[in-house]
Amino acid sequence: FGGPSRRTVENMTEGCHQFSTRPNESIYFANCTDCTLSLSSRSAKVSVENCKNVTVNVKFSPLTSYLEVVSCDYLNVKLDEGVTVSTITVDQSDNVTFHVVDQQEQLEKIWWHKVSKVQVHRGGELGLFLLDKLEDHNKITLFQHVCKPLPDGTFSKEPVMREN
Repeated sequence: FGGPSRRTVENMTEGCHQFSTRPNESIYFANCTDCTLSLSSRSAKVSVENCKNVTVNVKFSPLTSYLEVVSCDYLNVKLDEGVTVSTITVDQSDNVTFHVVDQQEQLEKIWWHKVSKVQVHRGGELGLFLLDKLEDHNKITLFQHVCKPLPDGTFSKEPVMREN
């Protein structure tokens, strides 16, 4: 019995690009710039790494309910209505924005580490800043942060210390 396979999409630039995967296949977007990437089918997991000025449209919930962002700048992730992602991780990235219709239903946790700005926009409303330009990154580099949507539309936000 083999694990899920991975489809790699690299070095996409300019314009809109549409992709599909098999449900047991993860998709990995890497080194893309100045473009829109749309995932038009269900995948096992969605990963975005080293992308700049990119929008990722997710039209179906990932099978594992997991989305990861690593080393991206100016990334927009749009979750269509009904798409749920239990865990999002954002690592070593700047200016990441998640667009959702209903944050309480669509998001469970967002973990981040070494990130300068994370926002969640809900239904076209102005963004909720989860993290905005920390004054001293050195004070938090040993911490990860987790936030969870609350029923009133706000987020709880807590640092988490990891050993090793």
